Amino acid sequence: MRTKSVIGALTALMGGMVFADQPPAPHTQVPGITEPVHDSLLSASVAGTVQVIHFKEGDAVETGAVILELDKTLEELEVARRRSVYESRAELEVAEHRVGILQADYESTKRLFDRSQSVSHDEVEKKELDYKLAIAERDRLTASKERERIELDIAREQLAHRTVTAPFAGVITDLRVDLGVACEPHQPVVRLVELKHAYFVADIAPALTAGLARGREVKLHIEVATGQRDVRGTVEYLAPVVDPGSGLRRVKVIFENPGAEIAPGAVGHLELD
Repeated sequence: MRTKSVIGALTALMGGMVFADQPPAPHTQVPGITEPVHDSLLSASVAGTVQVIHFKEGDAVETGAVILELDKTLEELEVARRRSVYESRAELEVAEHRVGILQADYESTKRLFDRSQSVSHDEVEKKELDYKLAIAERDRLTASKERERIELDIAREQLAHRTVTAPFAGVITDLRVDLGVACEPHQPVVRLVELKHAYFVADIAPALTAGLARGREVKLHIEVATGQRDVRGTVEYLAPVVDPGSGLRRVKVIFENPGAEIAPGAVGHLELD
């Protein structure tokens, strides 16, 4: 009986040793390609001639940076004219002063009429009418100033349309115009690409996506000029449907790319357990 117990213990121990010596299950490597998070062809919304180019190909720009300007002399003059009209407040100040004088005149005349009737009722009504007309004129000028402010904002917006600005921080990879070149509305003039972040895009068999979900951290192996770069990324998108043509599901993994060491378009693999 004791012999059987010893044999059973040895068998269990050897079985555990055999299991421990077995290599772990291999990882699945899914091929894919890197893409920029933002890759935009920028254009001007109006026609014009290129007057100034502030950057060249390969330059990094920040969000809101003016990349190039079209001729804008007329628009700048219009802004200056609208600003001068809006900031001129002499007429409105005179109207406000007149309201104060007529108000005091009307109130004093009305007090005389109420206390001693030393002035006629017609005189009181005339003073009141003058006072109300002065208020109406002041209000008209106030509304006119608001219209002038709106017209100034419109002129500034038209001036802003004469520039092409960066909607995000990135690198200029293609400059398609030169000084003196005429541009048509919505004609692509600059290509801007963000390099600080990138996507790894892969099409995966549905059976391999069971453990994938948005927000999960995964490992990527990207081919670079010096060999292979291992990076960590986060699943940002997993297609909710299977592509009927390929039978695969698309997954997008976003990862940090400091120093732009990984060029968009580089191939690599997504490691799955």
